[in-house]
Amino acid sequence: MAFRQIRQLVTEADGSLLYEFEDKGYQILFYMPVNDVQSNLINYGFTGPTLVVFPDKKTDFAGLRKLTVETGLETVAARNGVGIVLVNPKKDDWKDEEAGAYEAVADNLGIAQANFRDGLAIMKNDAIPDEVSYAILGSPVRMYVYGFGTGADYLALHYLKKVSGKALMGDLGMADRSVVSATLCNLSVTPDPEENDIHVVSVNNTSEQNRVLKENCAEVLERIDVDLYRDFNDYTGNYRRWTGRILQAYNYVKEGIVDKAESVMLPISEDNETFRRAIRFMRIKEHKVGYVTFYDKNMDVHNEKHPLVLVFHGGGDSAYATASLAEWPEIGQKEGFITVAVEMHMNVSAKEVAALIEHLKQEYAIDEERIYATGFSMGGIKSWDLFEQCPQYFAAIMPMDAVDHVGNNCFGTRTENVNRDVLVPTFYVGGVSSPLIELPFQHERAVERISYLAKVNKVRKPFDLKIEDRDNWEDKYVGVKGDRVEVLHDDLFPQSEYIGNYYDSEDGNCYTCIMAVTNHAHEIRPFTNAYCWNFVKRFKRKADGTVEIEE
Repeated sequence: MAFRQIRQLVTEADGSLLYEFEDKGYQILFYMPVNDVQSNLINYGFTGPTLVVFPDKKTDFAGLRKLTVETGLETVAARNGVGIVLVNPKKDDWKDEEAGAYEAVADNLGIAQANFRDGLAIMKNDAIPDEVSYAILGSPVRMYVYGFGTGADYLALHYLKKVSGKALMGDLGMADRSVVSATLCNLSVTPDPEENDIHVVSVNNTSEQNRVLKENCAEVLERIDVDLYRDFNDYTGNYRRWTGRILQAYNYVKEGIVDKAESVMLPISEDNETFRRAIRFMRIKEHKVGYVTFYDKNMDVHNEKHPLVLVFHGGGDSAYATASLAEWPEIGQKEGFITVAVEMHMNVSAKEVAALIEHLKQEYAIDEERIYATGFSMGGIKSWDLFEQCPQYFAAIMPMDAVDHVGNNCFGTRTENVNRDVLVPTFYVGGVSSPLIELPFQHERAVERISYLAKVNKVRKPFDLKIEDRDNWEDKYVGVKGDRVEVLHDDLFPQSEYIGNYYDSEDGNCYTCIMAVTNHAHEIRPFTNAYCWNFVKRFKRKADGTVEIEE
């Protein structure tokens, strides 16, 4: 569901925006503060917090801005590239209000990978081109609610429990739209929670009210003053709801990780299918590419050389989402590399990625011998594209959960001039239970891709596989058993086996690993990323193009 119209739009003198919507009889105000994180280019809708305010009494635009500034919530929103939702009671306050207001907000959240602006996801109907609707850019994965006075009473009586509804993001949140954390200020009633996993900040409430909260909620932080920015960084921002349970969320301020939204104008290459036809009519020669750079705050990224890991998102998510869910910033913090996640890379050709690397080498002290690429799903396709089109830039690649025919680029078109002889160390991961084509046993396309990899990397074992003969393969998922096979386990997913096949090349060294993960659908798992990195970090691409191995 999405709002059919914006009832009112106000642009403030500082450039911030205020919207008014209506749903289920509730007036919903939305405030998008000015920020410096390029939120119209970098998509935070998949990962940013959804901040929902239940005021003590019916509030107007001026009251919304005043409340968010005084409590620090405006800073939370600006820092995270999101807006703030305020839902007003149908009467003057929330006394005797029936449940339904929270659902009015949750039903009108939306995700748009490309068509988003000023905090809104813009929904279009292909069948009716003139029909446009609007959703607040966000999801239930990080749903944080803030109640004041009667608004806190309303939450405490109705929403400290499980709330189900239509999922927005497939696996992300499933159909559980329950609150992740609730901040309750100045309660006047005894809460009536069901036993739940919600984290609560209790501000200026009685010992009896806190006792009831502690007996039923996951954890309760008691405060005597309101500082929502402090509490977000110290506590509430640490959590997200994932597949129906509360898990740790990234909190880069607390973790000491810089996350910097950046952009660059890149020349449009002749192989960029997104712009190839438009160039003739629009006469454009360059386009803006957004990316997010992550690194440990104590790293000297301008004077001391560091490895670079480029991250490419899936076809249905965003740069920030894939990087954070895969925990590449945390891996980079531990291992001392710079992570750069590229937004909307499907509009960026392989040659333009090479141009981006050249730009990054001017901006940061990049170790040119240690540049790596990885990606999930469509980002995995981009990693293979880089293997084919500009292998000389990379010490190694780590494609995840995706293959395509050799010569198919990220635009879905053919490129005939593909890499045939430049060895690229590769660690590939595929899910055995994926509904998509990821491993050789699933489809001829994967057989073609892995056989091509083995040939370019001069793998010693022959990959003469035929899909119709898969029942006789020596490895039932990959086809060819590795020279060494390692079976790993992950505490978070104990039902899975991570089966790594390592293949030696003709020179006696191992540059290639294919990992099949059982009970693994089309999903991101940090375990595999950390393990891949431990394999590829040994490789360097020397200036003469050769690969050097550091043991």
